Amino acid sequence: MIRYIAMVLLAGLALSQTTPKSMVAAYDAIADTILATKKAEHNIVAALLDGHFHGAQAYHSSGQFDKAAAEMALFGNEGDNAIGGIRKKLLEGGHHHHSDAEAKGTYEPGFVIITRETKQNVLKTVAAYRLAKSAGDREKAWKQFSELAHAALSP
Repeated sequence: MIRYIAMVLLAGLALSQTTPKSMVAAYDAIADTILATKKAEHNIVAALLDGHFHGAQAYHSSGQFDKAAAEMALFGNEGDNAIGGIRKKLLEGGHHHHSDAEAKGTYEPGFVIITRETKQNVLKTVAAYRLAKSAGDREKAWKQFSELAHAALSP
């Protein structure tokens, strides 16, 4: 009888319930994909912002100040209405790049890189750039924008 009980206990240990290794591996692969997608989203938005920065820089250098200001504003808004539509689609699907930081007010819903504070500062700088009465005032606003942009794009 004791031998029978010992065999039952050993069999119970051997047959303990576990998730099949193949399911664990598949779920782990999905987790890696989800995390890689989040990194890819960050990289795409960084490239978008870099494009707006360089567009603003080219327009600024060529004296097309209204176009430079528009590119600067697109940088601060993390893209145009088309990008906003994608951001909305992701939010409606339950994807938040910074859900905790959104709840704390650090990021606007769906924003990936540009914080609320950076957005406000960029848009104030854009206003100063547009209202500049002299080349010196415009250069001062450009320098502020450039510093904000570089800080936002720094790793």
